[in-house]
Amino acid sequence: MRSNPRLLFASYHAYLDHSSGAALATRDLFEDLTAHGWGCRVVCGPALDYHDGRGPEGVLHEYRIQHQIEHCAPSSGVRYKLFHYMLDGVPVSQYRPDGFVAHRAATQDEGVPFLDVITRACERFRPDVVLTYGGLPFAQHLIRRVKRAGAKVVFCLHNCEYRDPELVGEADALWVPSAFAQSAYQERVGLDSSVVPWPWDRTRAQAERVIGRYVTFVNPIPVKGVSWVARIAADLYSRRPEIPFLVVEGRGGFGWLQQVPLDLSGVKNLHGMASTPRPKEFYAQSRVVLMPSLWEETFGRVAAEALGNGIPVLATRRGALPETLGGAGFLFDVPERYTDPARLMDVPSSTEAAPWVETIERLWDDEAFYGAHQNRARERARAWEPDRLRGDVEAFFRRVARPAP
Repeated sequence: MRSNPRLLFASYHAYLDHSSGAALATRDLFEDLTAHGWGCRVVCGPALDYHDGRGPEGVLHEYRIQHQIEHCAPSSGVRYKLFHYMLDGVPVSQYRPDGFVAHRAATQDEGVPFLDVITRACERFRPDVVLTYGGLPFAQHLIRRVKRAGAKVVFCLHNCEYRDPELVGEADALWVPSAFAQSAYQERVGLDSSVVPWPWDRTRAQAERVIGRYVTFVNPIPVKGVSWVARIAADLYSRRPEIPFLVVEGRGGFGWLQQVPLDLSGVKNLHGMASTPRPKEFYAQSRVVLMPSLWEETFGRVAAEALGNGIPVLATRRGALPETLGGAGFLFDVPERYTDPARLMDVPSSTEAAPWVETIERLWDDEAFYGAHQNRARERARAWEPDRLRGDVEAFFRRVARPAP
């Protein structure tokens, strides 16, 4: 076997998707390893996390990525296009079947040609390890095809939503980003996994200078706590109208705030920012970052990036967020009823939001208090320095790729 195993990412989920934390983590991983001499390649599908229904062509054109299109007409299944492009040193081939509809599960006629594309990629590239994620109907078939080609399979559990152990049971290793996720999968599903923190690209997230003008909230969707942010912003505006909020689009758009059952028409401190591949643009303007997640985060990328910029984070005590903050930032409990999937848009009372509002005010007014929490944030963020993480990541892949005794 080669000194460094060859890695292939294969998933029906898109590799280039700035609205997906899983895609961002995979991209950061492959770009970092490629820069350090590893052979990495991507074969992905068209599925994006954006709620607006855009497809892969739209993303490639939006970010002006040069690409070539290969038109394919297989003997069985639907016709499809392959978009070939290079993304920061990593070769990518992206599949899109004719008639693709966003947020619709792939049909068998769409899935079989995609699996054939992966099989051919394995024959040509000969990866030692294939990374994948996603619970689409043919995920198990993908794992079996890859293993028949002689590669080991790592299934990445980026969230806590995988309930069926058979879906991932044939993988050679399961990768989780936190001890919380490892414990959750062991206790709830009976799955053993390896905890390996994902490296992330600081050049995209690290601002050269943080001005600190806004209270910032990223990805305004129900599970991320958009209703809590609405209440916090409204109550803070009534007390401190000079403190502005910045809502950054991600998977969901600014319109989610308009769907919250709370009248925000008189709240003038809310500002919006479009989704960006360079999060340092909004971190540069952030004094505080809110992460009132209502679902169980397996890591909390926004929290880690904010800490890396020396920005205090206010977060719920959900999932791995306490582990990610590691004593930095501020943690708040949310009543269990707000985590019910049917009640994610319920608006908390002013009494329930008061601890958040009061903490923001103190961080705004007390420079010594704010400076101390800036220092805590920077110290905690040292845990994710790429050079610290890379050794564990490389050792993990070498261990998975090692032939069985």
